[in-house]
Amino acid sequence: MSFRARTASVLALLAVLVIVFLWGWALFFPPSTKAPGTIEDRAFPDAAEQVCSNAAAELAQLPKAFETKSPTDRAAVIAKTDVILSAMLDRLDALPRPADSGDALNINEWIADWRTYVGDRENYARALNADPQARFYVTAKERRQVSEPIDFFATFNKMYNCVTPDDIE
Repeated sequence: MSFRARTASVLALLAVLVIVFLWGWALFFPPSTKAPGTIEDRAFPDAAEQVCSNAAAELAQLPKAFETKSPTDRAAVIAKTDVILSAMLDRLDALPRPADSGDALNINEWIADWRTYVGDRENYARALNADPQARFYVTAKERRQVSEPIDFFATFNKMYNCVTPDDIE
């Protein structure tokens, strides 16, 4: 076998071994089995789910904003919904945080994102009163709507009633 052929076969064998090693590592030694932002201590998520379930029950009593007949009615429903959501956030903010400071920071950021989202809703309700053609704009966070990380955090921590409401289209 010539030097060139021997070198090519050694490099090919080395490439195959590297690929097998990388796949073996990825399959048998994954870096993490949980989603980022998942809270280990279930005390906060369980308490938060109860708070959000109570708020969801209150929200269910109101019509969906997109079902209203006029922009003024839509603004009124959104304003009532925002009062319920703000009270929910105040109750969530009062819940004790986990001892893990990283989890506490994630919770604080999640609640701050929620407050931003409710502020966007309040702006929309005010805009509807002034302009019947007003549009709902959601604040951007890391090139996405702020509602996406809110929903991601709530879903991965099994706080299913803590996702953003679907009352505005």
